[in-house]
Amino acid sequence: MSRHNPTPVSKLMSQAPDSTRPASPVDQFQYAVHLAKAGRRLEARDALRQVVAAQPMNQAAWLWLSAVAPDLAEAEAALAQARTINPLHPSLTQAEQWVARRFVTQPSDRITILPAPPPTKPTKIALTQPQKPATLPMDDTRPHQAATMPMPSPQPAVAETRPTKPLSQTFHTVALIAVAVAATIGLAVLFLGLTLPVGAVAPEPTPADAFLRERPAALDEAWASRDWNRAVAILEGLRQTQPDSPALTEQLTHAYLQQGIALRHKGFIEAARPMFDQALNLSPGQLRARQEAQLAEAYLQGVKHYQAGEWQKAIESLEAVRVEDGDYVHVKDLLYSAYFNHGLALQGANKMKQARDALEMAVSLRPDLPEARREIADIEFALAPQTAPEKPIPPASVKDRLIVVGIAEQRMWVFDKNKQVFDFVVSTGEPGRDTAIGEFEILDKIDVAYAATWNLDMPYWMGIYWAGSTMENGIHSLPIVKHTGYKLWDGYLGQRVSYGCVILSDEDSATLYNWAEVGTKVKIVWSLADWAAEEGRKS
Repeated sequence: MSRHNPTPVSKLMSQAPDSTRPASPVDQFQYAVHLAKAGRRLEARDALRQVVAAQPMNQAAWLWLSAVAPDLAEAEAALAQARTINPLHPSLTQAEQWVARRFVTQPSDRITILPAPPPTKPTKIALTQPQKPATLPMDDTRPHQAATMPMPSPQPAVAETRPTKPLSQTFHTVALIAVAVAATIGLAVLFLGLTLPVGAVAPEPTPADAFLRERPAALDEAWASRDWNRAVAILEGLRQTQPDSPALTEQLTHAYLQQGIALRHKGFIEAARPMFDQALNLSPGQLRARQEAQLAEAYLQGVKHYQAGEWQKAIESLEAVRVEDGDYVHVKDLLYSAYFNHGLALQGANKMKQARDALEMAVSLRPDLPEARREIADIEFALAPQTAPEKPIPPASVKDRLIVVGIAEQRMWVFDKNKQVFDFVVSTGEPGRDTAIGEFEILDKIDVAYAATWNLDMPYWMGIYWAGSTMENGIHSLPIVKHTGYKLWDGYLGQRVSYGCVILSDEDSATLYNWAEVGTKVKIVWSLADWAAEEGRKS
């Protein structure tokens, strides 16, 4: 049996990471430390830059980078980053002192070492006259071997009357050697401080200190990846043992706030609101959390009024949100629909001027949609001098129109005055995302609606019911993935594949869109055959 001789660890550490595959940040950091200890500071600096780019919360890597950075600006920047991660790290003070010693002055490129002073008595040592003074690079802090310095020839006794200059030269040389030795010792102390535990007994940490000192790596990973659910879970676990830690409370507040903002960006305002409340419970003075909570409350109130058909109240609540944040999720589209429907209601109540004002607001929000412009044109015609002022335009009759969708058959029957006028193939919601069964009506019409949750454009949109507080299901043509143009579910009509809406072909949806009006009744039944039989019995 052959025995495998393992490669020494020191040899493995001296080898650069394999360039054919990505090195882990841990391997890269260990290799960078090895380079720094070996005096290969430029290579160590390059390796450490890669480590901090991959692991911005790696405080040890930032401290090492401050030790090998070639200029003061980069060293101070690395120290500042390390300080923000954990201001109580035991090696931070040593690192600051080390940087201060390295860059205490702004030296020239090289310093001349002057010859040694002449002896006061003749010597028998054979000497060689120097060709030029020896030099030492200022940025090299490693210890140098003592060299035999060139000595001048013995001078007459008269030279002893001017000892001042040789004495200063001697002091200069000794001072340079002392600086080099001190710098070497300082670097060694810094290395030990970063790699070995401090032997002295530290004072008992405060609760805040304990959190900063014992911050788990999993929390740093969650923070760096903006995984706020995980960050909240970790911090809540730590809070059970450190309930009075100000630093922990501050970070938990931030995590709850960011979790709420992430949910809000996705349109889940109801789920985001409790996150803002949690942040405020932890830190009542957190201004951003208070603002987000107020906007979420106003938005949800606006949606509640919208669903109840209380258009004026919905407009007031949603406008309050838009004033604070014009890009708040869904607000622009909801306001357009609220103004449009409010205009129709005012028009039906013979309040033409107020209806025109509401419709003009709808146009200002969505100038790309034609419905509001058409209604304004009708109102302008009604208000023209040759017509009686404030005369209402009779709305399109929708009471005799009916759309019936059968889940079992995946078909749509369309009736006008009890006469079937269309028979379309459809696709309803897939199992688990079923299209709701019940009696509804067309709530709104939008030429091309946008589904932010799935990043889809939905042409010929006719909303029919709300699934939750912020999600509306409707009838529309095959959805299109925004920015790519890919048509979803093309070729699958007649099967249950949608996310809950009723899907038609492009041609059929355009036909239905032009035929149907807001207010047209919609029935979704399990079986068209059963519904037809029941209607036959009624007649």
